[in-house]
Amino acid sequence: MIYLDHLASTPLDPLVLEAMLPWMRPDAAGNPHAAHAAGWRAADAIERARAEVATLVGAQPGEVVFTAGATEANTLALLGSLPPEGACVVSAVEHASVLGCLPELRRRGHPVTVLPVDGDGRVDPAAAERALASLDGTPALLSVMAANNEVGTVQPLAELAEIARRHGALMHSDAVQALTTRPIAMGPIDMAALGLHGLSLSGHKMYGPMGIGALVARPPFRPAPLSPGGGQQRGRRPGTLPTPLCVGLGTACRLVRERRESDTDRIHKLRDRLWQRLRDGLPTIRRNGAADGLAGCLNVTLPGIDAADRLLELPDLAAATGSACHSGAGEPSHVLLAMGRSAADAHATLRFGLGRDTTAAEVDAAAARLIAVLGG
Repeated sequence: MIYLDHLASTPLDPLVLEAMLPWMRPDAAGNPHAAHAAGWRAADAIERARAEVATLVGAQPGEVVFTAGATEANTLALLGSLPPEGACVVSAVEHASVLGCLPELRRRGHPVTVLPVDGDGRVDPAAAERALASLDGTPALLSVMAANNEVGTVQPLAELAEIARRHGALMHSDAVQALTTRPIAMGPIDMAALGLHGLSLSGHKMYGPMGIGALVARPPFRPAPLSPGGGQQRGRRPGTLPTPLCVGLGTACRLVRERRESDTDRIHKLRDRLWQRLRDGLPTIRRNGAADGLAGCLNVTLPGIDAADRLLELPDLAAATGSACHSGAGEPSHVLLAMGRSAADAHATLRFGLGRDTTAAEVDAAAARLIAVLGG
């Protein structure tokens, strides 16, 4: 199997697994919220992991709320942060976990604005300015992802955050895809430097374990918990924390910091190599998204094909037709539609996600197989 679906899920790094294993053994059974030695040891490990998450994104450890993943983090950010009269402004290309909150926000009576994007999937800051200005001082949350999970386009977060600040709004970003490499159009994500109040991340998108993520909430962003519970994590998200998963996420964050620059340069070159091979072998192919986007993302359209069907002819190649959360839904990508692509072109689109373990030999082999199948 040639694995080119790192945007859906990254392989667990062996060093992350090594860090997690001691906390899965019978002698590490202490509940991290219990008041005894075993519990204190687990709690200490979790706090070290919390510090690693905070360091990665330019925050303080006390601002990190562990969640079951980025979907929960995004839901907590949107549904837990608005006062009764508050408004929400998001982009049209957000992940389904953000867009899926909008019907509930509307049901609760919150004004919701969806910002359009250009042909590369980028939000126009002027549109965000108009949307927030029209609220005339109403408390608001602006939520725009750092980098798109389908086409890789990087959003102008610093400019958007400054617009939010001028209008007294809070700024949240789904940064799931933008942390493992340095987006070419942006440096490493630093919440304080960018002016972000909230940020969501996910373990399995950064070579960590599935089932763990975090919402990083800097004052005055303080989302209320989505459910009642035992008051864990200072009452912000109830439930017993899973020590192995938290440790794994912390280790993954540390490895990202250590490897991000070298990973970015290598993966960027491999992505360009794949694009060159495909362009040479498939003359009608078109690229979607900005060229200065995520280093490991390549989204292409080959007019006239059914991408999902053609992938079935490549069982030894893991690629995608869009976001994994919509796999099998049969609907065209909302991201491509928002960018002005037709439904037919959306169905003729493939997404490749290159990662830390991708090799040049795999890129060349994948390109050759794709050309053989798609060029026929």
